[in-house]
Amino acid sequence: MYVIGISSGIKHGHHDGAAVLLRDGELIAAAEEERFTLAKHARGELPRGAIGFCLKQAGITMRDVDWICSPLKTYTNYAQRLTEYFRYQFGHSPKIELYDHHLCHAASSFYGSGFSEATVACFDFSGDSSSGLVAHARGNDFRVLTRFGRHNSLGLYYGMLTQYLGYQMTNDEYKVMGLSSYGSPEYLDKFAKLLRPNGISYELDPELDKRRRDADIFTSDFSTRQERIFTEKMEQILGPRRLRGAPLDQRMTDIAASGQKQLEIVTTEVIRSAIAETGCGDVCIAGGVGLNCKMNMEIAAEPSVKRLYVPPVPHDAGVALGAAMMKCAEAGHAISPLSHAYWGPEYSNDTIRETLDKIGARFERLDDPVARCVTDLAEQRTVGWFQGRMEYGPRALGNRSILADPRQAGMKDRINLTIKYREEFRPFCPSVLYERQAEYFEDAFDAPFMVVTFPVNEKVADTMPAVVHVDNTARIQSVHADSNPLYSRLIGEFAKATSLPVLINTSLNINEQPTVNAPLEALHTYFCSGLDVLYLGNYRLSKAG
Repeated sequence: MYVIGISSGIKHGHHDGAAVLLRDGELIAAAEEERFTLAKHARGELPRGAIGFCLKQAGITMRDVDWICSPLKTYTNYAQRLTEYFRYQFGHSPKIELYDHHLCHAASSFYGSGFSEATVACFDFSGDSSSGLVAHARGNDFRVLTRFGRHNSLGLYYGMLTQYLGYQMTNDEYKVMGLSSYGSPEYLDKFAKLLRPNGISYELDPELDKRRRDADIFTSDFSTRQERIFTEKMEQILGPRRLRGAPLDQRMTDIAASGQKQLEIVTTEVIRSAIAETGCGDVCIAGGVGLNCKMNMEIAAEPSVKRLYVPPVPHDAGVALGAAMMKCAEAGHAISPLSHAYWGPEYSNDTIRETLDKIGARFERLDDPVARCVTDLAEQRTVGWFQGRMEYGPRALGNRSILADPRQAGMKDRINLTIKYREEFRPFCPSVLYERQAEYFEDAFDAPFMVVTFPVNEKVADTMPAVVHVDNTARIQSVHADSNPLYSRLIGEFAKATSLPVLINTSLNINEQPTVNAPLEALHTYFCSGLDVLYLGNYRLSKAG
């Protein structure tokens, strides 16, 4: 049985479109639509490019597909519109099955974890008329303990904070998270008035939501990205907001720290209360707020949490996976745990060579790129690393990555300023060999998807200053030889040369552009940035001449 799961939709507020293909419960292919349209988040678009890739990867046509599965169960006539869409775009529509948005999130995390039983929490902005849920999952049964109302939303809360600080909602929340580490929670008492824990739930002050207050003006579809979504009450409590582009001062930095801390307090209380009710300390997190790695660190540190799993796609791209998993589970197929994220397109050396020849690039061919790359890294060159199948999810995990040596603190500023073109306070993540991560990071468990932050061992922090955030933490990627042998070997050889089994790893893109998919996009990033070297498969390009 072939099942395609999709995310996003047809309205402006839909985003993070993706498609996945499962065959009898086995994942065959998965990719986000933004990598094909080159428009970040692929807003308001069904994932035509990603669907086409999934079919090509499996060597099938749409007529071979048994089911198209999607969230948006509560949308009027949506199944009929999807049927017409697939007939128009692909000449045929399989059967359509719609599921609840947040159950799709929950399924993507629970089935991906491999746990037989789990306490599952979905913290999101909104979908299918709610903003998340807490459930007790066992086998194929999801017993919902509570749902969070559409307006009682942690995604909305963090979006308000993002807007207040002068950033772009549903895009820049990670900037707020990074900024928060530079401040102190001096305004925590004020945030306690805005967002209050309440056992297995919480209460967001309803008077903060401009959509709710001005319901006669705004419909549910108004663009939250272009208009202010918080009322004047937020400024009455916190003081004047920051205008976009204005200088950052200590007050704003402390507000970021306070808002982040209140999120951690509330979500940890929800998890603690949920475990008390389910009796299960294995926890799965999903929903867009699940990308908040500082929050995940606090949840993992909660004494009642035994194990924590966050998938590589906790945001809306992940509901495509969850929807397909639910259909396969209903059909009696076993769902394999998601141990890696390498499910996207791959390009052969011949295809790469054709692209290089077309643009007239100067390059050299290597039998093995690892040895030469280690030399480049050790000599402080910044490296674009394009290998194997593209990652599914927002994190580059060693196949579409920018890599660098973390031993000099200045490398962080160099990449931010000359390659990524982004704010100087933004941190970079370390990729570390799993078998050696305990030497460098405290309380670290297997974290292959860069979704959890861990404290850095103070004894070795000065050996890798470029990946240690100002609060002495790092969002790590645990690298395994069985899931990515080439990248694991690269880090291993770098460790032999430098005694450090850690590399800076950030996505192969320029700020505000999607992570690259194809060789031509990698070349565009290389030539339009300060990257020193680019490895495309077995080919090396260098600006040194």
